[in-house]
Amino acid sequence: MAIQTATMRTHLADRYGDEALYGALYTTAPSSSAGTEVTGGSPAYARKALSWSTASASASSVTVTFDVPASTTVVGAGCHTASTAGTYLDGVAVTSQAFATQGTYAVTYTITIS
Repeated sequence: MAIQTATMRTHLADRYGDEALYGALYTTAPSSSAGTEVTGGSPAYARKALSWSTASASASSVTVTFDVPASTTVVGAGCHTASTAGTYLDGVAVTSQAFATQGTYAVTYTITIS
């Protein structure tokens, strides 16, 4: 059944943010399971807490910036329930970027319920 009202779609977008608490980067593309998560670096790579915007018009978003170690190629991003371990919830391929030296990678996570 399709979701008929914008009110319910907006409510569901808010609930997504209640569960998807931490963002991650991957060196392999995620699908029904997480990709291979980035590790290492100085400052060290770590998952980032996601402070989602209050949903509006069936959508919510958050932007975070990750530290990425040298010799890493980022190809995916995803959401987890915890800062380490936890449950993988969702992921997507992103614009691939290779890092010859330590750098940063910004991701805007967006959920749109249609």
